[in-house]
Amino acid sequence: MDMQRFRAISAHDRALVAIAVLLDGREAVAYLESDVVHGVSLKKAALDLASLDPDLRMPLAGTLLRSALQELKAARAG
Repeated sequence: MDMQRFRAISAHDRALVAIAVLLDGREAVAYLESDVVHGVSLKKAALDLASLDPDLRMPLAGTLLRSALQELKAARAG
C-alpha cells in the first residue's frame, strides 16, 4: 500500500476514506470517486487501502480512522 496518497489528503478526508473502506470494502472506491471536488484523491487513497487483504485492511483502516479523528479533535480544540 502506498501510504503517501492517504497521508496527502486532509484529516477529514482520511476519516471519510477509512470509514468508507471499513463499511464497504472495495466498493468504497466507487462511492468516493463520485465526490465532485475531491473524487480523484479520495478514489486513489481508497484504492490503496481497499486493495489490502481484509485481515490487514480492517485493523489498519480502524487505526487510520482513530488517528484522523484525533487530529480533527486536536485541531478543533486548538
